[in-house]
Amino acid sequence: MIKNCWCILFLLTSVLAAQNSQEQTPDITVDDIQRQLQTKDLPTSTRIDNLLILGYENINKSKDSAVYYLEKALKLSKVEKDSFNIIRAYNRFSVLEKYLENDSNTLKYADSALQYGSIANQKHFAGIAYAHTNKGLAYNYLERFDLSLESFLKANSFLLKDAQDIQTKTYLAENYTHLAAIYSSIKNNETALECIKKALILSKSIDAYWETGESYEFMFAHYFDEKQYPLAQKYIDSAQTMYAKVENVQGIQFLDKYRAEIYLKQDKPDLAIPIYDALLQLDKKDSVAYILAEGYTFLSKAYTKKNNFTLATKYLDSARVQASISENLSHQISIASQQAKIYKQKKQLGLGILELQTILKNNEISLFQESKKDLYKELSELYTLNKDPKNAFLSLQQHHRIKDSLRAILQKNKFNVIQSEFNYNELSAKLESKNAQLQVSKAEQKLSRDKTYFTFGVLGLILLFFLISFYRQKKLNTIKRENLIAKQEVLSIKQEALDAQVIFKNKQITDFAIHISEKNELLEKIKIKLKEVKVINDTHKAVVKDTIHFINNDIDQNKEKIQLYQQVNETNDSFRAKIDQLYTNLNDKEKKVATMLRLGQPSKQIALQLGISAASVDNYRYNLRKKMEIPKGHSLKDFINKI
Repeated sequence: MIKNCWCILFLLTSVLAAQNSQEQTPDITVDDIQRQLQTKDLPTSTRIDNLLILGYENINKSKDSAVYYLEKALKLSKVEKDSFNIIRAYNRFSVLEKYLENDSNTLKYADSALQYGSIANQKHFAGIAYAHTNKGLAYNYLERFDLSLESFLKANSFLLKDAQDIQTKTYLAENYTHLAAIYSSIKNNETALECIKKALILSKSIDAYWETGESYEFMFAHYFDEKQYPLAQKYIDSAQTMYAKVENVQGIQFLDKYRAEIYLKQDKPDLAIPIYDALLQLDKKDSVAYILAEGYTFLSKAYTKKNNFTLATKYLDSARVQASISENLSHQISIASQQAKIYKQKKQLGLGILELQTILKNNEISLFQESKKDLYKELSELYTLNKDPKNAFLSLQQHHRIKDSLRAILQKNKFNVIQSEFNYNELSAKLESKNAQLQVSKAEQKLSRDKTYFTFGVLGLILLFFLISFYRQKKLNTIKRENLIAKQEVLSIKQEALDAQVIFKNKQITDFAIHISEKNELLEKIKIKLKEVKVINDTHKAVVKDTIHFINNDIDQNKEKIQLYQQVNETNDSFRAKIDQLYTNLNDKEKKVATMLRLGQPSKQIALQLGISAASVDNYRYNLRKKMEIPKGHSLKDFINKI
């Protein structure tokens, strides 16, 4: 959980950092730059540079001023046909829109920068890299991790082509940290650690203390989530050393909060409380409501650990006041959860249940799924302690439903990232093959010219002509052989990618089956416990009986889900290959509906499995008949079964 929060925080701080490595602001004031602009004989290149600096300096101060200076810089750069500064101007517009959280405009300006980079024959590697990075940041906020990953990979590919100076290496290190954050978002911790280690090597090599500190902070978050607290503590210390070198006060304060979190996880509230007390005194000076709410909530948790419910309640009341001011839903959820924990420890289970029910009811639409999942689990535990098995089961069922949904989203994101990696590698292979073919073409052209020279220059030297012809043929054979090897390598890469897709599909089936089995085991345990419950009241007996019947049906449905999932995947491999070949005009959703029809699934079941309405299924059936050109009077199902 800490790592996910850190990833979000890092990406937020990257909005303006996206341009810091491009150039350093000169050691002159803004006033000095503005005075320079009043000079009539100021060189055009210097004027453009100053306008870009002023635009950048106003990004987080005044939108109107930033737009004014950047538009003037862009206009003047276009008049001068200065592709380098055109790219810089568009990149800064992209950063401005990212700061304003306007992701669509961020993408638009980044694409404009890339367009001019293409016109300039991709000579401005750094500018092109920054544009790809801005796109990566925007896609990450849109939770399109696949496109975000692809953008950062492209950015790195251009940075690696650029001069490996300090600025380029710094920016490359930041991009590796971006990649680590993306892989962490999809729970690919191994690859995330590989990326952060690359970032560390680069930042250490150039004494980039700020970036090194960020990498150590990432390592802390990883080991904190893995509950390896001594290692997490080690990396906090390392990060603090780096931040101290660059006087990153805010970063050090965050590290202190993390340090207090570790102490609390280790059941050492006496060590955590003084840290947060000191931080809270600093936060009070700024009077930022959401920060104060966070601090008061933490202290409430700490005093709850000490069973000091008086102080725990006092600090939680203060947190509630600040959360109402900030209108921060995540803090309101945290406060409700903490209040329920206090009631739980005080054996006031009814009040705890009411607290969680209220936050769930009042925020049903706006609550994040992750928060809902945790709240329903806490609610189930309270119902269990309150000897209410029916509501405990219903709450636990909601918890697992949301958990299943989040797992499905995670699996989808994982697959999309794998597909994006495959597409990127395939594109890179194609480019390499194209370059190889270009080299072959150049070689053949050279050989053709050589032949012409030989024809006119050495007509009388027959022996020499034969020797040269032999050399030419030998060289052509070598080139063709190298080209063939390159093509074989591309085919090998494609085959490896296809094998990886098959392995991934099989793993999905296995993971799903394991999850359903675990769920069935839990339901069986609940059923046994219910059978052991001794009830005299007939109404309660009926409730227990209905609940057991409900559980048995759910177990049977889970078994059917596994069978259907396997059937869909088995059918999908052969059937989808056929319809992909025969009907290229079908979209993915239409292909899924066709597959379900081939399995004999009714419209209602198809709607349930795909998460759409029955009316939508009817529309898909109509589109299938139209696109497959099925004559009237012929059955759609019979037609599909004959494919």
